[in-house]
Amino acid sequence: MTNGSPRVTRRGVQITLGMLWLLDGALKFQPAMMTSAFARQVITPAGQGQPGFISWPVREAASIVTRAPVLAVLVFGLIELALGAGLLHRRTARWALAASIGWALSVWYLGEGLGGLFGGGASLLTGAPGSSVMYAVVAVTVWPRRDGAPSGQRPARWAAVAWAATWLGGAVLQLLPGSDTNASLSMALSMNASGAPGWLAGLDSHLAAWVPWGGVSLVLDLVLLQAAVGLGALAGGRTRRVAVLGGIVLSLAFWVLGQGLGQFWSGLSTDPDTAPLLILLGVTVLGAAPWRPAARPRRQSGPEQVSTAVPLAVTV
Repeated sequence: MTNGSPRVTRRGVQITLGMLWLLDGALKFQPAMMTSAFARQVITPAGQGQPGFISWPVREAASIVTRAPVLAVLVFGLIELALGAGLLHRRTARWALAASIGWALSVWYLGEGLGGLFGGGASLLTGAPGSSVMYAVVAVTVWPRRDGAPSGQRPARWAAVAWAATWLGGAVLQLLPGSDTNASLSMALSMNASGAPGWLAGLDSHLAAWVPWGGVSLVLDLVLLQAAVGLGALAGGRTRRVAVLGGIVLSLAFWVLGQGLGQFWSGLSTDPDTAPLLILLGVTVLGAAPWRPAARPRRQSGPEQVSTAVPLAVTV
C-alpha cells in the first residue's frame, strides 16, 4: 500500500468490468453475429444434454433470436455497451453494476445454459461455471460503499469465499463423469485445437498426444491443485497470496489450452470467456479487506495510566 490507500480498489475493478462489457458489446457487431449462426452455433448448444428446465428456455431464446438475428444482436450489443459506459462513470456506476448483475445472470441462464453445469463434462479448464456468472460475482464484490475511508474502498472481504467456492467447485466438477479421466482431458485439448490458429492448434495437439489415454493420474493432480488454490485463499497473509497467484497462473493456462483465448478469431465470440473474469476475481481477492479488522491498541489501566493521563501537581 502507498500513502494508506489500497492498491486494488472497488472503483478500479468497476472500471475494469466496464472495459470488459464494452469489449463484449463490440463483439456483438461482428458480421457473423448478425446471422442465424449466432443462435444455431452459440446459444442452442448451451442447452444440449441439459435438464428440461435449462434446455427448454435456451431453445426458446435461440428461436427468438433466429427470427430477427440483426435486431436481437443490436439490442444485446447496445445493452452491453451501455453497461460498460455506465461503469466507467462514477455517478452511474452503482446503477450500471445493478443492471449488469441482472443482465449477466439472464445471459448465464438463457445464453450459457448455466455454464453447462448440469450437462456433464463441465470443468474450469473448458470454461465452467460460465463467464456471465463471474461478471455478476465480481460486480457484487465491488459494490460501492458510501464511506470514503481507505478500508471502504477495498473489495469486500468475502471475495475470498467466492474464489474458494469457485475453485473447490471446479475440483468437484473435475471428479464428475465426463471430466474424470485422462482421456477426457486429452479430448478437451483436442477440441480446443479445432479451428484454432496454427500455433495454438499445434500446442493443443501436442499436449493432447502427451496426455496418457488411460488412468486418472493427471485428473487427480488437477483436482489437488484446484483444491489447494481454493482453500489457500481462505488463509491469510502469504498463504493467500501464493494460492491466488497460483490460481491466476492456472487460469491463464486454462484460457489458452481449454478456452482458446475466447476464440476471438471465430467471428462468433461473445466474450473473452471465463478465465479473464476468474483472474479479475483473483486480483479482487488480493486487494480485499482482511478477514478481521486490525486490533486496536489496548488502553492501559492502573496507576501508570493515571500518572500519564493526569499529571499530579507537586508543591514544596
